[in-house]
Amino acid sequence: MDELAIDRFILGETNEEFLCSGTEPNQQATIAMITQTQLHLDILSRDFDPDIYDNQDCCDAIEQLALRSRHSRIRILLHNPKKATQRGHRIIYLRRRLGSLIQFRHLAEIHQPIQETFLLADSIGFIYRPYADSLSATINFKDYPRVKELLLLFEKLWQDSEPDPETMDVII
Repeated sequence: MDELAIDRFILGETNEEFLCSGTEPNQQATIAMITQTQLHLDILSRDFDPDIYDNQDCCDAIEQLALRSRHSRIRILLHNPKKATQRGHRIIYLRRRLGSLIQFRHLAEIHQPIQETFLLADSIGFIYRPYADSLSATINFKDYPRVKELLLLFEKLWQDSEPDPETMDVII
């Protein structure tokens, strides 16, 4: 998928599932989806995928979402927050600056075997990778049934998790 092709996908309107693989297409799809998100963003990731999320465009999109409304909610659930923190991830620094507008949690030990990673946007769009170590993703900007299924999983994982001190105590 080239950079222009992603422009035709509209969150909440384009119900077309597609596959993408590789760093650049994943970055483009992720930034496009986050940029179009109006209120709620939920991310499950192993170590916050630096190849996808740790860039200025993604950081800017998340910051704009966080500041868009007092009803904005950004939840990020990580298997290994320490690794992301040690790397100096931009969005972890952004969380430090914006406080509770971005919430991080550490995935509970019981759920550590989960391999999948995903991003859910406004309870309607998703980017889903069945394996954390692969950049092969399924993407749809409008799929209520699939997002509802993933959101139920995310809610369970979120409730079983705890706030993560690694992401709260980053020194800028």
